[in-house]
Amino acid sequence: MKTCVLLFGVLLAGVVRAQHYANHQIPVTRSNGKPFAFPWVGGLNNPQFSAGDLNNDGVADLFVFDRTGNKVLTFVNTGSVGNVSYQYAPQYESNFPTMTDWALLEDYNCDNIPDIWCFTRGPVTDPGFGIQVYRGFFNANNMIYFENADSLLKYPVSGFEVNLFVSPIDIPAIVDVNNDGDKDILTFHIGGGFVTYFENLSQEAGQGCDTLRFVKKDDCWGDFFESGFRREDSLNVPCPFQKPSGDEPVANPRLHAGSTLLSWDNDGDGVKELVTGDISYTNLVYLHNCGSTADAHMCWQDTLFPSYDVSADVFVFPAAFLVDVDNDGLKDMLVAPNAAGGSENYRCVWYYRNQGNSITASFAFQTDTFFVGDMLDFGEGCYAVFFDANADGLADIVAGNRGYFRPDLFQIQLGQLAYLENTGTPQQPAFKLVTTDYAQISDLGVTSLPPTFGDLDGDGDADMLTGREDGTLLFFRNIAAPGAPAKFVFQAPNYANIDVGNFSTPQLVDVNRDGLLDLLIGEESGNLNYYQNSGTAAQPKFNLVTNFFGGVKVNLPGYTTGYSVPFLFDNNDGNGYQLLVGGERGTLMHYKNIDGNLTGNFTLVDSAYAGINVGYRSTVSGADVNGDGWVDLLVGNYRGGVTFYDSKFVGTPEVLEAQEIFVYPNPAKDRIFLRSNLPEAEVIFLDALGRLRKHTFVTTSTSELAVHDLPSGWYVVQLIHAAQQRVNKLLVVR
Repeated sequence: MKTCVLLFGVLLAGVVRAQHYANHQIPVTRSNGKPFAFPWVGGLNNPQFSAGDLNNDGVADLFVFDRTGNKVLTFVNTGSVGNVSYQYAPQYESNFPTMTDWALLEDYNCDNIPDIWCFTRGPVTDPGFGIQVYRGFFNANNMIYFENADSLLKYPVSGFEVNLFVSPIDIPAIVDVNNDGDKDILTFHIGGGFVTYFENLSQEAGQGCDTLRFVKKDDCWGDFFESGFRREDSLNVPCPFQKPSGDEPVANPRLHAGSTLLSWDNDGDGVKELVTGDISYTNLVYLHNCGSTADAHMCWQDTLFPSYDVSADVFVFPAAFLVDVDNDGLKDMLVAPNAAGGSENYRCVWYYRNQGNSITASFAFQTDTFFVGDMLDFGEGCYAVFFDANADGLADIVAGNRGYFRPDLFQIQLGQLAYLENTGTPQQPAFKLVTTDYAQISDLGVTSLPPTFGDLDGDGDADMLTGREDGTLLFFRNIAAPGAPAKFVFQAPNYANIDVGNFSTPQLVDVNRDGLLDLLIGEESGNLNYYQNSGTAAQPKFNLVTNFFGGVKVNLPGYTTGYSVPFLFDNNDGNGYQLLVGGERGTLMHYKNIDGNLTGNFTLVDSAYAGINVGYRSTVSGADVNGDGWVDLLVGNYRGGVTFYDSKFVGTPEVLEAQEIFVYPNPAKDRIFLRSNLPEAEVIFLDALGRLRKHTFVTTSTSELAVHDLPSGWYVVQLIHAAQQRVNKLLVVR
């Protein structure tokens, strides 16, 4: 019997004052004075692009899902006909469910609201690789939300329902193959390099396009084979599968590692062409369909698509997407690497403008840094810190990276530091990107370079330490004259013979408040190392006190890696030291109870500080750069970008006290009664993975809500004011 228990989450009474960080668009320009459009968005590595109206204004906006960190980014379309113009709109991102590997927007139920098709491993009760679909809808304030439509798409085999398999590595094509008005699916077969066609029977069942009912129509759609060992596909290949009546075909022994698919009708004859990308190569293959909707047949191919212009050469495993980015009514093509890690991490979005017509596309290459060139993106991994590099009294930014990808070497290389000069004022910072190879550190040929600054030789200026992928530290002495811009000279590797294992991330800070700079160092294993300075300001001597500082461990449960990045700071508000730690999960861990407790365990206040989540391997540093007395943050991520968070000391909105909300019965089976002092509110049910599972509205202070359609499990239930302020949370458990 299904049961669920409603428990209260964190409910605050009255107005609570707390430090809150808001993404703030501090202006950034290039050295030539041209502004970056999206400097603090956080970079891109393996983006997937879809068009969809996010604000119900009838204009298609841009949805970006980056496989690196499974990060959602949303942009509102502000362009005109023939003009590419978008505004970053992070307010929509939190309305998307938690997703992994790939996600596309396609309207399946013909309501002109984008729906989500994404990879799933299936619910706990019914696991299996495949596709999950979320139905999109707008609330009264034209904010888009999504609710589960199907947690694992299936099709019938011998009287049983089996999952419609899609590998997490692949990207399928969601397209109306037979032109009947509903969305079908093209995906590579589980056993080999043939494409399987799954037909949606929604229309045939007389249900319009509002349901998701699939049957396997063809195991070898298009009569071609992609081997993974050749840049081109093999045409006119007989289908090798045995097809006993009603049974699943025998798997092809030639296993296929990974492919991406894009499909559309490119000559107006009603049949769909195909563009494929293979995990082993950098090229796209265009396959022309000379068959029919009932029997597709690929008759010729362009193996360097588009060979009539600049061929896509995306290292490695290219994926192509169709989006009308310039608002001219023709879908343009965007191409990005689909391999997370080991692929191009800066020149990673190729934009081809469609200069053809409504029947036939003609793609003209425009740039290989679409969107990326308008972001602060430093390749792979970003470790940004504030530092007054030019000695003018304003905090500049120095950002280290893990490195830029070198296709000629097939590996990450060229670990560098970028320097952004603060050209603003003490109250209104503004930055200019001066160089991406500050101090010519790329000459050292090392990777993973998180910097930290402090006077290590007692001469009154700040020297530089950087971490390194091998766990040691590099020391750079500042030899500049007093009051002159910093000039760093590399002194020695393996500074102070410190080695924390892998991916050392240092912070120079006076931990024990004795007037000497100590060292906190994060590492791959997720713990923090505390080295106390027992020497002098001119001759520091660092001794390991503990490699488990504060009991901090930022690893996700079951993970051996954490990639911890410490930032110990004091807001001078009487509360002493606070500790933020970035790491693999992409959030910031927030600790207190530090002063006077350096050998004890700190108090974990929040595992997702201020709601910040940058996707994967967050880094953190900060300083007061706008003169308000509060520490502003730089939060980096593994996509190579950085986000500026401007600290605001504000009051949180008043929320309901626990005794003002009643939920019964508890436990519940089919329905609950919700009573509160909110006569009108939006109610959203999120499951334990943060996925939206149910949405409704209440218009009276006491409402009856059905829960029979929710699978047994834990849920967060949110009541939301019409003004879009979430006022409380309830937890539903089995």
